[in-house]
Amino acid sequence: MPFEGSIYKEDVYAGYAMINQQVSDKLSVLAGVRVENTEIETNGNLVVFDDDGDFDPNASGEIKDDNSYVNILPGIHLKYNVTDNTVLRFAWTNTLARPNYIDLVPFRNVVREDEEVSIGNPELSATKSMNFDLMAEHYFKSVGLISAGVFHKSIEDFIYTSQFTDSSTGFDAFQPQNGDDASITGAEVSFQRQLDFLPGFAKNFSIFLNYTYLTSSADGIRNEDGDERTYLDLPGTAPNMFNGSLSYGGKRLNLRLSLNFSDAYIDEIGGNAFEDRYYDEQLFLDFNASYAFSDNLRLYVDLNNITDQPLRYYQGVKSRTMQMEYYSQRLSVGLKYDLFKRKK
Repeated sequence: MPFEGSIYKEDVYAGYAMINQQVSDKLSVLAGVRVENTEIETNGNLVVFDDDGDFDPNASGEIKDDNSYVNILPGIHLKYNVTDNTVLRFAWTNTLARPNYIDLVPFRNVVREDEEVSIGNPELSATKSMNFDLMAEHYFKSVGLISAGVFHKSIEDFIYTSQFTDSSTGFDAFQPQNGDDASITGAEVSFQRQLDFLPGFAKNFSIFLNYTYLTSSADGIRNEDGDERTYLDLPGTAPNMFNGSLSYGGKRLNLRLSLNFSDAYIDEIGGNAFEDRYYDEQLFLDFNASYAFSDNLRLYVDLNNITDQPLRYYQGVKSRTMQMEYYSQRLSVGLKYDLFKRKK
């Protein structure tokens, strides 16, 4: 195994102070600051596979490294009650996302058969984000709400996988690196409502809708020649996302039809635009049903991936398929009996 014997130790020491103040009948303030000190010790391996793909013990060895850093993370939340059912919220927060453990291990994995080198990076910095969120919410007198908001994230030291030519072997090398700055700006609207104003059995229906739009940019990503690439989205950010469901909740019968859509987005940065990998758009439709014969016994039916949505990656442009996998629909039927549930 390439990472057998690898050791990762992380100690986090943190403190937090908070104040919650009701400024007026309508306005409340929650403010605080969190201070974290992170200390890391890593022990990895230099692992070499020969031209036949076999492990070469003579060329392998051990690599050690350590790192430490301090983060100060202030935040403030404002809540303003416009009416009893309408609320405005504003938040300024600072958050932290640490690198994956395996990315910090100082390993070097040389696969001569594939002419590839994977390299860890114990010098990775944690990703820091300053976030601004403004949200308006209106609650219906019955069950449900409608909300809309905008947000902006200013990000430092985001992490991406850099691809370059390894100087010692001439192979393609892959190593996690910190970019410089990135930003995400977007808007979100959401609607949830039980349709209890409808007559008869229709009052048991409820609807949920959510749509998010965002745009992003990333600076400090270098290509295989060391030159900075421009006009790149932040990896993993889909421009359009939508979720919706229609459900029915009766005394015994419960039904739900759910739809989830995610736009295509850049998934992995290549050495140049031709080699960039994209995760294609996804549209899933699922159906769930259950029927209660008694307080303890319930029949359930789940039908997932009705659209037979494939998993697809493409390279550079949408017409260039890189990988495609089909999983078909999945049907689950079963009985559930609760031994300890008391009768109402």
